[in-house]
Amino acid sequence: MDDYFLVRQALGGNTQAFRMLILRFQKPLFKFLNGFHLPSGRTEEIAQETLLRAYQNLASYQQEKGASFVTWLFVIAKRLAINELARSEYRHPLVAIESAMDLESPVLSPPALLEAEQTRQLVLDAVQRVAEPFRTTLLLSQIEELKLTEIAEIEQCSVGTVKSRIFRGKQMLADLLSKTFEAQP
Repeated sequence: MDDYFLVRQALGGNTQAFRMLILRFQKPLFKFLNGFHLPSGRTEEIAQETLLRAYQNLASYQQEKGASFVTWLFVIAKRLAINELARSEYRHPLVAIESAMDLESPVLSPPALLEAEQTRQLVLDAVQRVAEPFRTTLLLSQIEELKLTEIAEIEQCSVGTVKSRIFRGKQMLADLLSKTFEAQP
């Protein structure tokens, strides 16, 4: 069943259809929200608020305009996450890349595991220092593997701007990593 069919069913009062949408997108939603590294416990609350708002505003979802349901859902989540970060007293580093970077291997020796963990942490620290909106665009393209058009909808910009942000974000990350590794003994 495609997403739009489930949306139409949910709008018709079929709560099981919306439950199927939740089951389909809750994992990508949590993964996306983890990228904002919200204050402790807030990721789950923001995810729940996102799903609640999606349900309450389901009639405003318009597939005819070209937006996929997941893109529409991520726009809601992004707005809630940004509002939460603006309210919080401090900003956390983005760590969504952590799930995509599984450097541990059962074949590695303890010293190699330690080195891999140190490298992983250096990369995470570098991602944290990539400026917005390049960081979010990088995460959406590299971690979430969304299409450029979907990222453009989420970021509310053109596809050309998305391409530019991805390119510049990769450059920033490469520069940060280059400086980090040069400074290492």
